[in-house]
This record gives sequence, C-alpha cells and structure tokens, in this order.
Amino acid sequence: EILVHYPDAQVDILDYIQTINRAWNHVAQFFYIQGIKRTPGVYGFFYHHFNKIPMDSALSRGVSRLGLIVGGNKLLTYLERKRPQVVVHTFPTSAGAHGTLKEDGLDATPSVTLITDYSPHRQWIHRATDMYFVAAPKVREELVREGVPREKIRVTGIPVRQRFRQTYDPVAIRAKLGLAPDVPTILVLGGAFGVSLQIVALVEYLAHFPDPVQLIFVTGRNHRLFEQLERALRGTEHPTLLFGFVEEIAEIMAAADFLVTKSGGLTTTEAVAMERPLLLLKPIPGQEKANADFFVEKGVAHVAETLEELKALSAMLLKYPQVLEEMRRRIVLLKRELVEVPLIDALREAADLGEVRRTTTKVKRRISRA
Repeated sequence: EILVHYPDAQVDILDYIQTINRAWNHVAQFFYIQGIKRTPGVYGFFYHHFNKIPMDSALSRGVSRLGLIVGGNKLLTYLERKRPQVVVHTFPTSAGAHGTLKEDGLDATPSVTLITDYSPHRQWIHRATDMYFVAAPKVREELVREGVPREKIRVTGIPVRQRFRQTYDPVAIRAKLGLAPDVPTILVLGGAFGVSLQIVALVEYLAHFPDPVQLIFVTGRNHRLFEQLERALRGTEHPTLLFGFVEEIAEIMAAADFLVTKSGGLTTTEAVAMERPLLLLKPIPGQEKANADFFVEKGVAHVAETLEELKALSAMLLKYPQVLEEMRRRIVLLKRELVEVPLIDALREAADLGEVRRTTTKVKRRISRA
C-alpha cells in the first residue's frame, strides 16, 4: 500500500528473528509448529497464562528485552544505518526489542505495532510504542482496557495485498478454471500445519457428496498433503482442482462460494476482503480461537470442532445458499467497521511524528569497547 501512494519510497521487509539469529529462528519455529500440531492445549495454556502477566512486571520486561539479548546490537545497528522514518512491527518480539531501545534512550524512531489478530495479547503492548494499528474497534477497546492510551490507537484493519481488494467476476474466473458457472463451489485451504488428517477425511467425504459440487483444494507447500489428496480424489465424479502453492490465490477465492480454512488473522482478513463466508477448522487455543470467535460473533463464519461437525456444516452450506447469502450480507457490513482510518493516513501520521523527533530528541551514543 505504501508503494501504491509513494512509488519511490524505500520499504525494507525484515524477518526480525531470522535476521538477528538464524539458529534461534529455527528452534523457535520448530517448537511452535510442534506445539500447535501435537499439543495445542499446552500451547493454549501458555498463551493464556502469559497473557495474565502484569505488563510492568520484571518477567514481562525480561521477555521484551529477550529479542535484544538474542540479537545483540543488530537492531540498533540497522536503525542507525538506515535511519527509517517509521518502524512497523507485525510481531511482538521486534516490538518489544525496539521499545526497550527507546526506553534506554538509544533510539527515537517512531515504533508502530500492527496487531495481526482480532484480539491483542499483552506481549503486543509496550510502553514505548508510539502507535498501534489494529484490526477492529473491538481490539482498540481491549487495548484501552489494558491501559493503552486511546489516542495511540488507529483502527486501520489488517492490510492485505491489492489483489484481494479488486473486484472479480466469479463466472469469468470459473470459466478460466474450467468450472461451471452455476454449481456450488468450495475452496479448501489445507496447507496449515496440524490439519492434514481432517482435511483428507473431508476431501473423501466431499469427493462422494451426493449433490452436484465443484471442489478446489490448495495445499500450499505441504507436499505430503498434496499427495494424500491426490489419492483421496481418485474416482470422484465432481469437477475438482488441486493446487500446491499458488500466487493467484485471490482469483481462486473469487471462484468459490465459501472457504474452509484455519482461523489465522491474515487468511480470514483476505477472505472477508473478498466477501467469502468462512468455515473454520478447529481453532487452536489462543489467537486462532479469538479470531474464530470474532468472526462467528459477526455472523460471517461457522466453526467445526470435530470432523462430524465439519461434514455437517459443509453439507448445510452447500444445500442452503440463502445461508451463504446472509453471511455475505454481514461481511459487507463488517468491512465498513474494520477501517476507521486508512492505513496510509495512519502511516503518514507516524512518519510526521518521526520528523518531529529527529529535531527535538537526543539519543544516547553507544560506547564501543575494543
């Protein structure tokens, strides 16, 4: 979005943990993936208990400082070399590390935290953060209850790529994909970790669904799942498309009547931008559950906790198009409340704050020791 309005702008996109310490990144990813895949209840336990830690406690401050300890001086060196107008954090670790630098008087660059879920965890909140960009008014009110000044918060919505904001002709897209224009069509996004068995069972069920249906499956980079679905789809009489990783996912979404997916913040936001109802698979305790609760409350999603619920809800949405029509109507209403301030306007405000800081704030100089 920045480059749409400012084509000559320099935008650096960094994977913070990968940049500061690759070994730590591999370890953190391994334990996160294994945790949500094998013991989601344990992951949820730690998620909720860390959310109860007082933000001014020594433990909370220690967690915020962890990103600096692991990365040494890499973040500060980058900031001194690049001198950005603003830093936007989409992950709590980098936000905490930057906030610590600011509290220590080592940097004055505006720090913006973009919360990419529909409920904030306390690890997102840091005293030195200058602005918060949030997904919905609900998130703003939760931050205010946690003590964040209301004037620091902008409801910008979670940003999605421009292609998800375009208007598509579903009939034309279906024709391009070789699908019929008037047959109910499901898109199943099955590349997420930990859902393979459910996805395979759902595919076997849909492959033999008694009524006409068109099936689209995207497995992302989950090659094993791709092979499993190939086997599960043998013998089906329904028109079926099976993809691995695809760039044109927005077009594929446009061809579907509804999506079956996990409740990650970005994927659900993309679906809402495309005005596609959601059927969400067994959300993991923590941010996925919070996201799912938000969309269910808004009437734009259903949640399946078990395989039987997944089958029953899929059949219901296929057989009763009026249910999907009502969900789409609610999505249109929801989209209106998710953006109070355009993201680019909020970024300009943060950048202007940076210009003021450059002329009024002194930062401590590092002392290098041989």
